[in-house]
Amino acid sequence: MRDFQNVQEWLYEVSQSDLAANTRLMLFALSLFADRSGEGITASIGTLAERTGLSKPSVIKHLKSAEGAGWICVKRDEANGARIKRNEYSLKLPDVGGAA
Repeated sequence: MRDFQNVQEWLYEVSQSDLAANTRLMLFALSLFADRSGEGITASIGTLAERTGLSKPSVIKHLKSAEGAGWICVKRDEANGARIKRNEYSLKLPDVGGAA
């Protein structure tokens, strides 16, 4: 994965990628919750669904697609016995040729 200077640079790269339109939409929505460095995003699937107008299963599908293509890194927090599972997302730039 490559480094980027700020979220605006990352957004430009996403907009120029060949990702599916709804994957780009979901990434744009995810970026609304990012700090300048693109770290520490804890938006829920429900919140992302509300912001994009996509169903929760579609948001999950597009998050997995973006993760697989190298556009985000997901840290999964599954506390022992906790009913709520929380993911923390970080924005990333895929290696050259990884914008599938």
